[in-house]
Amino acid sequence: MRFALHGMCSLYSNILSDIRLAKETGYEGLEVHTDKLWRYLEAGYTAQMLNERLQAAGIVPSAIDIIGGVEATTKDDQKRVFEQTEILCRVAKEIGAPTIQLNAFEGLNGLSVEENIRLTAANIRNIADIGREYGIRFQYEGAAWTPIASLDDYHRLHDAVGRDNFGYVLDTWHLWACRGATPEQVAKVEKERIFNVHFSDGKRPAVGEAWPNERALRGYRLGEGDIPLPEWASAILETGYDGFCSGEFLNDQLWEEDHYTLAEQMLQGMRALVK
Repeated sequence: MRFALHGMCSLYSNILSDIRLAKETGYEGLEVHTDKLWRYLEAGYTAQMLNERLQAAGIVPSAIDIIGGVEATTKDDQKRVFEQTEILCRVAKEIGAPTIQLNAFEGLNGLSVEENIRLTAANIRNIADIGREYGIRFQYEGAAWTPIASLDDYHRLHDAVGRDNFGYVLDTWHLWACRGATPEQVAKVEKERIFNVHFSDGKRPAVGEAWPNERALRGYRLGEGDIPLPEWASAILETGYDGFCSGEFLNDQLWEEDHYTLAEQMLQGMRALVK
């Protein structure tokens, strides 16, 4: 398995510093944080310039993370999502990033899971068709508190989308926190559907408890939370997946610690899980 630094681990850095951080702490790749990428482009820099910096450092852009709100139903919101897709696909092609992450959130709360899947899949088909023109694929990640979050929901969304450039990212915290999969179920996922893996640790609410802000649950280094990560890592390896994985956390205190120390600890933790 190959290791990419997730740009979320150094949230208040910028994209060029992330490239340097990844290189100097021993990563092969970088999962590009989208807010940093937008800032870079809006400052007047180009995808070609970013590609040059990546190549000079020998860092592979494993994915761009994320296009959010893909469950959009209004014409204006759909237009925004599709325009973002077009721009990011151009950038992804230029820098050699094969994959862009998609997230649906809570725009369709109140509707059934079936309706969430039907409406979200319709948008993702359009997104996948845009990406096909650029040779880009898309990985779906279901946030734990959202309607499309379990592994079974992933499978149903995949079938509803019906595009070969659409797959999943398996995130240990999201799937565990929503009680949406077991390691045994993960081990049976077809590896062709797995476009990326996120290792993250943390806590989860008790059954029936309300969701707090996820930052309250995700302030843990690998091995410090409640997830039986060795079991999850073993299940992921059992699928035969051998692509990129990255480590992730969301927490205000950890973001104020030393980025180099955190990046090194995350890499050591992932290596230990998949050795």
